[in-house]
Amino acid sequence: MPEEGQPVVSPVNECECILLVTGVGPVNAAFQLGRTLAANKRIEGVVNLGIGGSFDMEKAPLCHGVLVDSETWPDYGLATTEGTSAEALRFPLHQDDAGTVWNRIDLAPVASLHNLGLSVPEHSAIGGALTVAAASGHPARAEEMCAHGALIENMEGFALALGCRKAGLPFVEYRIVSNRVGSRAAVDWALDDAFTALGKAARALFC
Repeated sequence: MPEEGQPVVSPVNECECILLVTGVGPVNAAFQLGRTLAANKRIEGVVNLGIGGSFDMEKAPLCHGVLVDSETWPDYGLATTEGTSAEALRFPLHQDDAGTVWNRIDLAPVASLHNLGLSVPEHSAIGGALTVAAASGHPARAEEMCAHGALIENMEGFALALGCRKAGLPFVEYRIVSNRVGSRAAVDWALDDAFTALGKAARALFC
C-alpha cells in the first residue's frame, strides 16, 4: 500500500492503473487528485473506491456495495434558519456545457464503467451519496443529513467528482457499507469486513 499522496503504478488484470491514497476528507481528496491529474496527463478516468455509512440498512446493509449515481455536498451555500442553500450564495462551483454545479453532481456510473472498459459490480445497490467533512455520529445529525435523499454518507466523493467534472474525465464511485449513519454502537459497524469486501469488489471491477 502506498503512502498517502504517493501515486503508484499498479496494473490490475492487465489494466494500467495508478493507485492513489488520498487521505480522509474532502480537502485531502481534492488536493491529492488535483496534484495527480496535473502530473499524469494520460489518465482517462477515475474510480473512487472506499467505505461509507448507510442511511437505509435495508437497501444498503453492512458490507454490501453501492454504486453512486449522484454526489451532494450539503455544507456548501448560505446557511439560514431555513437550512443551507447553495443557490442562495450565488456562486456556483462549476459551469460547463453540461450545466451548472451548485452542490450536487449527477453521475452515470454504469455508462462510465463501460466507457472505461470495467465491469459493473454484481449485487450492488445504486443510489446517491452525501459528502461531509464531519461524519454523522448521532441520530439527530443522521436524520438531518438523511433529508437530502442520499443512500450513503462519505467524506471524499463530491470533491473527487467535482475534480473529474472540471477535468472532463469519467468518474465512478463505488463504496462498501461499513456502518449505520449516526450510530456508534458496535453492532452497527463492520469496518474490517467492509475493507475485505472492498478488496474483492475492486478486483471484480477489472475483470
